[in-house]
Amino acid sequence: MKINKFLTVILSATILISCQKDSPTPNLPVGGLYENGYFVTNEGNFGTGNGSVSFIDENGLVSNNVFAQTNSFSLGDVVQSMQIINDHAYIVVNNSSKIEVADIDSMTYVTTINGLTSPRYILQVSADKAYISDWGIGGLHVVDLNTNTVISTINTGTGPEKMLIKDNKVFVCNVGGWGLNNTVSVIDADNDLLITNIIVGDKPNSIVEDASGYIWVLAGGNTEYDANWNVIAETPGKLTKINSVTYSVEESIIFEVGDHPKGLIINDIGNTLYFSNGSWSKSVFEYDTYNNTLLTNPIISKDFYSLGFNNNYIYGLDVKDYVQNGWSFRYTTNGELVDSTEVGIIPGGFCFRQ
Repeated sequence: MKINKFLTVILSATILISCQKDSPTPNLPVGGLYENGYFVTNEGNFGTGNGSVSFIDENGLVSNNVFAQTNSFSLGDVVQSMQIINDHAYIVVNNSSKIEVADIDSMTYVTTINGLTSPRYILQVSADKAYISDWGIGGLHVVDLNTNTVISTINTGTGPEKMLIKDNKVFVCNVGGWGLNNTVSVIDADNDLLITNIIVGDKPNSIVEDASGYIWVLAGGNTEYDANWNVIAETPGKLTKINSVTYSVEESIIFEVGDHPKGLIINDIGNTLYFSNGSWSKSVFEYDTYNNTLLTNPIISKDFYSLGFNNNYIYGLDVKDYVQNGWSFRYTTNGELVDSTEVGIIPGGFCFRQ
């Protein structure tokens, strides 16, 4: 990997429901079915409506399709992400244009948030309010968490994606949807107004905050193709460090054209970044935010569709061939494999119980 630094100052089922085969539905134990472990959202095959959620307990035992097993219907088409808010699971179903809300301890259906177009992620921004990023409107839906209804919208850039809140300011990655964008929008969560747009790299796909309060954004770079899917142009990926007070870019790291890094995460204490660099080396790399040092040797030599970090473990999702079930992998911070678990079709994201 060639990297040029050009600016510096820059989820238990305490009883197994299903593990490769169906088993009897357990009685709900004290504390809930899904107390100690983590969730995986599985997109499912596009257009088939077989998106699902898996739960993996602290012993590595999996319960697949937990929402549909509990309720009388499936989640829908393309389960994009999930967030736990006020003891409820908010499950974003992208191509079905909705969010299903369920009790987090039992996965019992509560309500549906409709009126969405192409939702991606949901973020709680106050006790009574959340934002939903939506490619279809090029902005955010503002949701009243007391009624679980959309009450207004906020314009951002095209293809708003992952979000982060710091000091009542929400930073939104504008990945461009099916097109191109290179900005992070900053929203005042008190009055739901756009403050500014910060220019980063092309197609910013992930965002974290470090222990010092800086915002880090990973952009994958853009690729253009001709009618026969030959690459005709590419821009480099970029890792950008943003001052969360002044909104200025303090550092940028440019990757080699063709690398297309993705899936930026950070460790629990906030001093080490991890990301996938699938196009070039199909590996996971780490970056020390205190010393501004990127380790050139990969910590994990495997490509992942998505990454997560929780309780001092690195997690990765492998989608296999986009038709069969995928797998969730867990590693130590030294890159040693702890366990792996078969989940649903096209696992795309993690949701951890804190």
